Amino acid sequence: YKFENIEQLKTKSSGRKRARNAILTDLPEWVKAEVLALIKEHPGMGALKLKQYFFRHHQVIVPQKRLYFFLRDEGILAARAKAGKKTDEGEVRRFEYPVPMSAVQLDLLQLKLRDSTNLYLVTFLDDHSRYVLHSRLEPAKTMDSVIRQLTETVKTHGIMDRLITDKGSEFVSWNGFTAFETLLCQLDIELIASGPETPQNQGKIERWHQTLRKEFDAVRGRFEHQAEAQIELDRFVNYYNYERPHQGLGGLVPADRFFGIAEDLEKELASYHAGGRADERIYFCCNIQGRRLVVSGPRSGELNIYSNDSRAERKEASDEQDGQGPIEL
Repeated sequence: YKFENIEQLKTKSSGRKRARNAILTDLPEWVKAEVLALIKEHPGMGALKLKQYFFRHHQVIVPQKRLYFFLRDEGILAARAKAGKKTDEGEVRRFEYPVPMSAVQLDLLQLKLRDSTNLYLVTFLDDHSRYVLHSRLEPAKTMDSVIRQLTETVKTHGIMDRLITDKGSEFVSWNGFTAFETLLCQLDIELIASGPETPQNQGKIERWHQTLRKEFDAVRGRFEHQAEAQIELDRFVNYYNYERPHQGLGGLVPADRFFGIAEDLEKELASYHAGGRADERIYFCCNIQGRRLVVSGPRSGELNIYSNDSRAERKEASDEQDGQGPIEL
């Protein structure tokens, strides 16, 4: 066997650059444009989350490697590294409660208005699904503000089994039983007040704060008034709950888990991954009074309605040419 000169081997192309260029060429222009728009609006998105986004919202499988090389060649990854926005979360044992509302994480985050006035964001986040139950801005970091927002959360979503907080003075006191603790006792809610550096207990809401900083605060900047900030925050919470794929949920969105349709949706998505449903696209999946409803269909033509895994019957309408009519479930 004849060995080549070492110096020649050093300069010889391995073909990786050529392969990478081929990958980038294969990435459709509309995908590139949407990636750039998403990164501009949500700077925290990486290749994996983008892949999950395109599959969740377009039912298009875009290889993570293609997306990674695109972000790299656009200079996005280098800019992130330079800004020091990459964080090493370390090896943390993951834990989550088995069903929605079995545990809710509560924490406060300090934000500022344009004139440097402090605001405090009070957020209640479901541990099982990462669904943001309630998120409101308060002018002061007080126990009264926390009690007010807890009351609103319970009115909307019902009573949780347990509430996980830190040991802040707005929650607990070393000297006695607080009004907040008294209210939890009256509602029969177990309080778990964790100490510092316990990501197993409050890691999910801390992750929510990181996402909020990266994708909301950094992009939209500071607001003039609390009301204006709350309106924009409500829009972001809606996006976070219903549109933004969550890596910890395998690319699903928090609402999929919170409303109990995650397994059904994963089953539907798996059929696309397997290549057996190439002519169909999922339009939406929801839960209506305990009945799971999946609407899917071809790229053009009649939609299929599935209720509790059974295909629903469609009654013919008078305007048959439109293919529309009442659905019999």
